[in-house]
Amino acid sequence: MKSKITISLDENILANIDYSIQSWNGKNRSAVIENILKERYGAFHDMTAIIFAHDYKWDNRDYPFDTPKSLLQVRWSSLLSSQIDAFSKSGIVHMIILIPEGTKELFEESIMMKYKHLNISFIEIDPEIKTGAALRVALKEEKTDKNLLISNGDIFYGNLSIEEYYQYHKEQKSDFSLCLKFVLNPEQLWNVQVHGNKIIHFVEKPKASQMNLTNSGLYITTRKFLDSHNFWEYLEQDFFPKLPEICKNIGYVYPGEWEHIQNDSAYERVNGWLI
Repeated sequence: MKSKITISLDENILANIDYSIQSWNGKNRSAVIENILKERYGAFHDMTAIIFAHDYKWDNRDYPFDTPKSLLQVRWSSLLSSQIDAFSKSGIVHMIILIPEGTKELFEESIMMKYKHLNISFIEIDPEIKTGAALRVALKEEKTDKNLLISNGDIFYGNLSIEEYYQYHKEQKSDFSLCLKFVLNPEQLWNVQVHGNKIIHFVEKPKASQMNLTNSGLYITTRKFLDSHNFWEYLEQDFFPKLPEICKNIGYVYPGEWEHIQNDSAYERVNGWLI
């Protein structure tokens, strides 16, 4: 909930805000000032986002584009930009993005001009590296010592509220929270079963699912938790099925639009094209 206040600012400060509105991607002075205050006083000033944007995999055929998947245009911006927008809107300014080898210049050209106000690091890795190994690479960077928001870069989220997700994570005193999504065919994805809000089972493409819930590819945890547990090469296949046994593993059901961009049909759905 927001409260409306009135403040007086020096004219020189206002002039600088007006000049920076375009680079902040803000609509007005209020948006820019709110972002600045979130960075300094918000709940996410000690959180770093880690985005796995290094995967070129495309179901059923060779990857059909010269552009890395996370830079594909979805609706009005790239897939990666839509995630960065959602994260930065919550006040997250530190982001580590894992990208395919040889693409750093392309990513910097596509992203950095729009997000000069954010602290973004690009790390080039082999596109075949699994998520667990990629996470270990990211954790070598600075600003990964506290709260972590971990995301798969080939996911589209509509109207995502990181504030609501993080608040739920804290209220439930969860060690590792997974953002979940109701889908019609979880047998084709990662099927997640819960008891209340506690995750009790996590399996890839089961023959039959008991709940229409899938892993949406967005996680909240802490560096302390990761350092105290071994995690494997492939988070989804090796680590996540173990979580219900070793910690308080909570599922947050995401109510907004969601799509895993893994094939032509998914890409078309996100863009509102006829299939």
